[in-house]
Amino acid sequence: RSTLFPYTTLFRSTNRLYLQKGNFQKLVRWVGGSWMTANQATALGIACILLVSASFYLGLTFASCRWLLALTPVFLVLRMIMNTLDGMLAREYQTGSVAGELFNEGLDIVGDTVCYGVLLFVPGIPQLPLILFLLLTWMAEYFGVLGKSFPGGVRRHETFFGGKPDRAIWMGLMALLLFFFPGFTPYTGAYLLLASCFVFLTSVVRIRKILQAAAGKEYQSYTWIGR
Repeated sequence: RSTLFPYTTLFRSTNRLYLQKGNFQKLVRWVGGSWMTANQATALGIACILLVSASFYLGLTFASCRWLLALTPVFLVLRMIMNTLDGMLAREYQTGSVAGELFNEGLDIVGDTVCYGVLLFVPGIPQLPLILFLLLTWMAEYFGVLGKSFPGGVRRHETFFGGKPDRAIWMGLMALLLFFFPGFTPYTGAYLLLASCFVFLTSVVRIRKILQAAAGKEYQSYTWIGR
């Protein structure tokens, strides 16, 4: 048993959000009804990404638009719903493809960058903690996808309060704090550093699971020119 990051009761509890994914899928399936396709769900997900980005930027830049911050968590939840629906509908209607999976994985990380990276253009938001948060987000998702390329591997979704839904909760909560307490802005740096710690630990967890899954299995490395 690897000692890279020992299991604890707390660690096991952090994955319950992903273990509830099946129940979440059942809950949101009715949103797609019988009319929505996977591509339509993807398009609506992109629209939600833009709404999150706009609500952060406009809500924090213009006093008259501050009310948009209260809607940011709603847009984030809608994004999660659409992100779940596109995969469900692709499997249900057997329209999944390699190109679709590539686009979906790319959209996940680019979407997070667009949603939260817009804060780089908002005066008063500390840039270095935000950049660190974004870089660690890319790292966590990279190791999640990388899990599929190793022996016994699958797409890693394990989390330590730093997966995609967790990040949506962190940032949705920050939007509400900024809405109800405008004086919270100077503390967003510390807040983002705290969230970054959990995103980093999520990468550690996923690395550990990749190593566990590959243990004892033959590994061969390939490049486009061969071994």
